[in-house]
Amino acid sequence: MFELELAWWEPVARAAIIYLAVLLLLRLTGKRQIGDLTPFDILLLLLISEGVSNALNGGDTSLVGGGMTVTTLLALNWTIGGLATRWRRFDRALEGRPQLLIRDGKVDYALLRQESISNNELLAALRSAACFTPHQAEYAVLESSGQISVRRKGTNAK
Repeated sequence: MFELELAWWEPVARAAIIYLAVLLLLRLTGKRQIGDLTPFDILLLLLISEGVSNALNGGDTSLVGGGMTVTTLLALNWTIGGLATRWRRFDRALEGRPQLLIRDGKVDYALLRQESISNNELLAALRSAACFTPHQAEYAVLESSGQISVRRKGTNAK
């Protein structure tokens, strides 16, 4: 129960490799906020966690091995968060940059496809800003957080 079944460094290495690989793969799939996750996104996250569980523990079911894995994951998360707040380049590589989906009423459909944003998602964001067509929007920005910010034409900046 308390005795490691693997070498002490193996749970740490496994956790680090899996964490970084999943982080990279999720980053490549596009931007979304947790509140904007579809049932398919949630299912995908659950299946990813199930798929990597054996790779994380490597067959070691001891409490010490589990504790080392969890500690490694939390330490990596804290370290990456700290690096992102200190270095702008690292933050941009991790989070991405805001991108214009609509500029002066014209939709960039190629960018919508690239970021896996449906036309319905864009229209919902427009409606929340009292724009009922893209032509009513001065711009719509896909923020690095995954949220879509819209500015209606004719509004004054304050």
